[in-house]
Amino acid sequence: PRPQNAFILYRRDKAKRHKNEHKGLRSCDISKKIAKMWSEEAPEVKVLFEALSRLSEKAHNKKYGNYKYRPMSKK
Repeated sequence: PRPQNAFILYRRDKAKRHKNEHKGLRSCDISKKIAKMWSEEAPEVKVLFEALSRLSEKAHNKKYGNYKYRPMSKK
């Protein structure tokens, strides 16, 4: 698995907090709603989640070492 970026952490947090709001919606629809919320979010909140992302990346490096994302080409 790849380390989680700021938006992924934000999405996971918002999806948990607003679970009742998202009942019956598909995952892609939830992501679109939360992406709109992210774009309208205050800079302080984005800075917080970017800091959490850096912490997540450190933990990921500890667990997986020299992991490097290498997408497979579709032939």
